Amino acid sequence: MRASSEGVSLLTVTTETGMPKSTAFRYLTVLEERSFVERDADTSLYRLGLAFQAPDSVGLERLKRLAESRLTRLRDDLGLTVNLGYLEGGQVVHALVYESPRQMRLAARVGERSLIHSTALGKVMVAVRGEESVRSILAMHGMPRYTEKTITDPDAYLAELAEVRERGYAMDESENQIGGRCVAVALQGTAIPAGLSVSAPDTQLPLDEVPNVVSQLSRVAKALTKELGSPA
Repeated sequence: MRASSEGVSLLTVTTETGMPKSTAFRYLTVLEERSFVERDADTSLYRLGLAFQAPDSVGLERLKRLAESRLTRLRDDLGLTVNLGYLEGGQVVHALVYESPRQMRLAARVGERSLIHSTALGKVMVAVRGEESVRSILAMHGMPRYTEKTITDPDAYLAELAEVRERGYAMDESENQIGGRCVAVALQGTAIPAGLSVSAPDTQLPLDEVPNVVSQLSRVAKALTKELGSPA
């Protein structure tokens, strides 16, 4: 399951383990009850649950190594803060942060954790998950209000994720910090959910610049996906 970001089927589990289907299903049900695995209600695929979602340290370090130079160049090109984040235990963890050189900037700290409901990275990384999985994360960590624009209703958040899936990127519009704007895209081909984002005061990242930022982020994400598919 760790090798598959989309999840595995019951048939795959029975084939790989040699267990009878009924036995494998029983074990998976117990693991699901204890949050070691989670089942997507839409696809019936199983993936690692919140209790067993620790990053693959080797894979994460390789991702960071491949991303460093590309994110530095992107930061220099845009003049805005660029981030690499991953999902661990239902929270966003900032793995790399390259701060804007501007005096006024928006930046998290490396290792800082954020919640999924108020961040662009959180939205884009959980957008591919089923409704039950997202609701379980929201129930576990809550949806505290940080600003008047923070989404605090699970149904409204799920509607926001539907928009994220449709347009292919996520935004935080002063939802985590007043006057802040963040744009994020998901990374494909990673052992754990990961994404790239650009963050800035909304005065430095006007809405008419968002398409360009999305294009730049997507270009870097595709390049990283290609490199991640190559031997280490």
